[in-house]
Amino acid sequence: MPSALTLAVEPADLHPQDELSLTGPLVAVIAVCLLLALGLIVAVVILSRSPRKPAKVKQPRGAHRNTSAKALWHARIDAIVDQHERGALSREEALTQLALVARDFATDASGRSLHSSTLTDLTLLDRTSANRQGLDTLRQTIEALYPPEFADPAFNIHARSVTVPQAADWVANLVERWRP
Repeated sequence: MPSALTLAVEPADLHPQDELSLTGPLVAVIAVCLLLALGLIVAVVILSRSPRKPAKVKQPRGAHRNTSAKALWHARIDAIVDQHERGALSREEALTQLALVARDFATDASGRSLHSSTLTDLTLLDRTSANRQGLDTLRQTIEALYPPEFADPAFNIHARSVTVPQAADWVANLVERWRP
């Protein structure tokens, strides 16, 4: 049989003790926990703030947008129409100039060179939610300008029927619809 340690407790040895006074230590523990919680809250607030960078100026959209940059592009478009109406530019030259303005604008707005991009190139460009509308509008504008700019008006009704003001409206529409 294994040996076991047996303690005998005498009932006479059992004496009730006074109530333990834990109020002081419990108050101290609660105070430390509250200070620790407050410190953690402050740390979370400080660490969750974004790093201090120069404030990026957010461009308002729509009617509230600063149109000074767009006004420059519209001025270029209007100048081409005016030159065509005065006879300084032929219809073909004006259409070529308008296509160049569309490509210059898209290059400036997108940050990548689109001067020599074909329709296929424009179709294959990577699109994101930010640039999709602008690139699609550019492709449509260039596609609409191709026949009047390059096709023989004797054989292509679209090349024959497009006017310089109409083409200017297409390019102006591109400028207005492009979102940064």
